[in-house]
Amino acid sequence: MPSLDPIELEVALPFQYVLANLLAQNDDAVGVLFLDDTGETVDFACSDFSPYQMRVVGAYVGIYLRQTERFVTSVDLGATRFLHVEKDSLHIYTMPLPDGYYLVLVQRRPALTAKARRTMESACAELQSELFTRS
Repeated sequence: MPSLDPIELEVALPFQYVLANLLAQNDDAVGVLFLDDTGETVDFACSDFSPYQMRVVGAYVGIYLRQTERFVTSVDLGATRFLHVEKDSLHIYTMPLPDGYYLVLVQRRPALTAKARRTMESACAELQSELFTRS
């Protein structure tokens, strides 16, 4: 396993903690994704889904996000603050982060949307503090 230099380790540990904590705070959550501005999975934490399944979900969520952003921009509706996709057996919640990144929570039904949103807002604030405000 490659070793991380001290700066990488300093950023990686809080980042992993935030993802794992968001997963643990939401009943029936199967995974949390951190997506980049192209919709690719940067990192994830998962419980019921395999890493492969999480990357597949991440790829599809990335497609949804790009299409949604294109539409919202084309009709001048402003920036996306929270996106909730409800499927037959899953809820997928997405919140934007700086520089085009996204935090995604995947949860089985029945889901508590208000709790998911509240815990995601807290996780986004932590990620912004840890990853996007460093000099």
